[in-house]
Amino acid sequence: MTGTETRTDQPSEVLGGLQAIWANTRQPVAPLPWYRRVSPRLAVAGVVVVGLATALVVAAVTGAGAPPRHRIVLVDRVGDQVRLPDDGNTQAVRADYARRMTALRPYRELAVAGYGAAGTTRTALTVVGLTGSFAEPERELRKYFGRMASGDVMGETVTGLRDFPAGPLGGELLCAVLAYPSVSETVCAWADGSTVGIVTDSTGGSEPEELAGRTRDIRAAVEVRAES
Repeated sequence: MTGTETRTDQPSEVLGGLQAIWANTRQPVAPLPWYRRVSPRLAVAGVVVVGLATALVVAAVTGAGAPPRHRIVLVDRVGDQVRLPDDGNTQAVRADYARRMTALRPYRELAVAGYGAAGTTRTALTVVGLTGSFAEPERELRKYFGRMASGDVMGETVTGLRDFPAGPLGGELLCAVLAYPSVSETVCAWADGSTVGIVTDSTGGSEPEELAGRTRDIRAAVEVRAES
């Protein structure tokens, strides 16, 4: 060994790459664990995705965030009209709808009643309430008025079918005049995700605009929050 040579016990290799950056040592070091090698941004994104997936599962199971469900509960009085004992027309309407309450239909509950002035026996308004599950409320109304327009019930025709504001309960409200061979009736029907209601003025004395307002009042009285 010459005088200019200096002896050292340290190896001459220089650390490079990740080992030089994080180890700060020349001794053999185990590789980084996987969670130390994951980008913080990716880790945060993963937590967010897992959280959203959990929230969606909980919502699907509990129904959280879904619109409130309602049902129809007919009352003894709607405005100035009182509920009357069933007459032949009310019984016929109930029987017609009851035949449609099959397993393949969305209807699960049916309520039918006739209303008229106190002290009389003549039905002025017939109210039909259907409770179920209706993914497309407007389609339910179009189906109803389409059935009327086909004349497969009593030879009636539908005229002046119009949309009206449905009111604070939302959904859809349509009204029209049903013209029979000898008389005419004004009909309004509403629908939302869980109810369909039909109000018929059998006296023929209401214009669609007038009955639309009356129907909103009736709906507010008979459509109630369903128990969860």
